[in-house]
Amino acid sequence: MKKYLKNMWISYIIALTIPYMLFIVEPIGMYANNINDFWFDLGIIIEPNIIFSLQLFLVISLLFNIVYFINKKVLYVFNIVVFTCFFYFYIQGNYLVGNLPVLDGERITWSKYTNDMIISGVVIGVVIIASIIGSIKFKLTKMVKICGFVTLAIFAMLSTSLISTLATTDALKVKNRNFIAASTTKNIEKFSTEDNFIIFLLDATDQRVFSEVLKGNKEAQTLLKDFTYFRDTMSVHPYTRESVPLILTGEVYENQEKYNKFLVNAYKNSELFNNLYDRDYEVNVYFHEFYFNDQDASKIANVVNTSKDGNLKLDYNKFFNQEFKYDLFRYLPFFLKEKTGIHKLNFNKTKAKSEKYTLYEPNTLDFYKNFKKQGFTSVDDQKVFKFIYTYGSHVPHQFNKDLVKDEKATYKNGVEGCLTLIEKYINYLKENDVYDNTKIVIMADHGYNGSNSKGSYEHGRQNPIFLVKGKNEHHDEITYSTKPISYIDLQDAFEDLMDNKKSNELFSNIKDDRIRRHLVYQYKEENHMVEWETKGKAWETNKMYKTGKEFNR
Repeated sequence: MKKYLKNMWISYIIALTIPYMLFIVEPIGMYANNINDFWFDLGIIIEPNIIFSLQLFLVISLLFNIVYFINKKVLYVFNIVVFTCFFYFYIQGNYLVGNLPVLDGERITWSKYTNDMIISGVVIGVVIIASIIGSIKFKLTKMVKICGFVTLAIFAMLSTSLISTLATTDALKVKNRNFIAASTTKNIEKFSTEDNFIIFLLDATDQRVFSEVLKGNKEAQTLLKDFTYFRDTMSVHPYTRESVPLILTGEVYENQEKYNKFLVNAYKNSELFNNLYDRDYEVNVYFHEFYFNDQDASKIANVVNTSKDGNLKLDYNKFFNQEFKYDLFRYLPFFLKEKTGIHKLNFNKTKAKSEKYTLYEPNTLDFYKNFKKQGFTSVDDQKVFKFIYTYGSHVPHQFNKDLVKDEKATYKNGVEGCLTLIEKYINYLKENDVYDNTKIVIMADHGYNGSNSKGSYEHGRQNPIFLVKGKNEHHDEITYSTKPISYIDLQDAFEDLMDNKKSNELFSNIKDDRIRRHLVYQYKEENHMVEWETKGKAWETNKMYKTGKEFNR
């Protein structure tokens, strides 16, 4: 046994450190730096990560043992080879990540990262050459010991980094599990014969491209003839995370407090929701990132309290799939990262299925396929409100104007597909005789300006679509409004719609020469916001200017 341990202790150290880096240190660091982006807390994901680590440890240990019983000298070589690979991955994943592409769903143009690919290749070459020289200069046994001690040093550095992360962030803080809100598909087919209010949001659908597509589609113009199209609309935020809460609550996030605390307070004090409750609407919110974490969520009809039957469960297989994709993206050399096919991580998909409810997923194609399959239900004595969020035109562009998957699809194709989806949904309402009594807002959370990869984005996402039809509103043709509106104005407009005002009666106090604001910041770098303003049209980015104000945390 002593002889076995003398020969194998280094192998076991390497076998332990690899999964420790990939499934303990890395996921905890990712979670700690992006706490607000995940529905789970560390207590929920630590168990599967320990299981993944143990499984990988056993696999690597088994390989070492197989080689050991074949030949001891082969074991020495195998130790050096495995260490060399591990040492490169450690360098790549911890020191060569400053220029990693942003995983926002945008197709990554890997040709922009030629220098990083060269650096990866050079580092691989240096590490391999150093291992070969070390193996020649020293005896294999001594070289293996050097590998073992370096691995121990890396383990210590990883542990120091982990302890620092846990000590300086809220990673150990348990999220409120007394009420874990989850948006389900409940009531998606339910409509009132008296009064419906629908806000239909198509993510990242830009007014400029939408107008171009609509201009060439006479059939769609006819279908939308009862709507007023407010083309000069400006969002405050360029991204979904902050924009949707503003739409639903009227509250602008300016880094004034921790984001989760902001959300709870904003939803609790939402003018829109409180007005809906006061007017006896059944409120439904179909949004996959709908985090109340508060008892107020119980007022929303399609939101379930998953804590009644225990906390919302994690699907270990789906979680491993997302986490492993990220590990590959981070630790593989730049010239292999493209092979992962990764564009965006979606940990919302890691929620386990339940027999009691179906979680709402906003995939545009799935919504299109499912909303008719789910049928139609009408109620006589209940007013119904629905906020329906779909990925809309968001990257990656996956479908064409006919809502058919297309790998060569462009952003314009996605906008054309969204217009098709709007047409299908409006016809669905008409076929079921609820179109006239339905107030409809068709909008986006923000616009789109092409690639927003790090270093290329300043502004251009501030002009989303915004179309409105009031209850029993009819026009001979679609109306185009020149009012310079801002998403700050939405709460009053929503209240006017509930008062049964027509779309041309909204925003009556808006002055043509008003100044509007837009906050500019990088994706995943929301802690640094820069304020811009304009007196020009929402799409005239050349007329926007910095105010000098910044909102930092």
